[in-house]
Amino acid sequence: MKDSQSLSAAVIKDSNVSRLPESLSFQTIDDYIFTLPGYGAQVATFGTMIGFLIFISSFILAIFIYILTTQKKNIFGILKAEGIPNRYISRSVQSQVILLATTGMLIGLGLTVLSGLGFGDKLPFMIQPVFFLIISSLFLICAAIGGIASVRVVTKIDPVGAIG
Repeated sequence: MKDSQSLSAAVIKDSNVSRLPESLSFQTIDDYIFTLPGYGAQVATFGTMIGFLIFISSFILAIFIYILTTQKKNIFGILKAEGIPNRYISRSVQSQVILLATTGMLIGLGLTVLSGLGFGDKLPFMIQPVFFLIISSLFLICAAIGGIASVRVVTKIDPVGAIG
């Protein structure tokens, strides 16, 4: 004879609600998990933290690129004096932002996966490719938007003033 836990799991798996005793009610596993005390609040907290981490890291990347762009003001002035169009220079800056963001993101994802595999069953960790893809896409979009400030600086450089 089966114990009550395996019977409950079999009833839920079969979703045969008519076989449930009067004292029990049918709930799917997802519904049951979301009714646990504090689960919804914890998911919302982690979601907010992840969102802010994406925004903050993209903002830091944008500041980093802005500082690098400002330091290379003389070089951009020379390029503009030689007749290189703003469109080419701005695409170059934007591609540098995307390359830097992608490289950092891939290193971070690789370390995340390695640490998850290294911890094994010691920590509750699950690799969800769709989640990683969404987070990575958001980060790249935010980094590209943050790189627009550097592009604006480059396009407004006066070649004569930048060269000295």
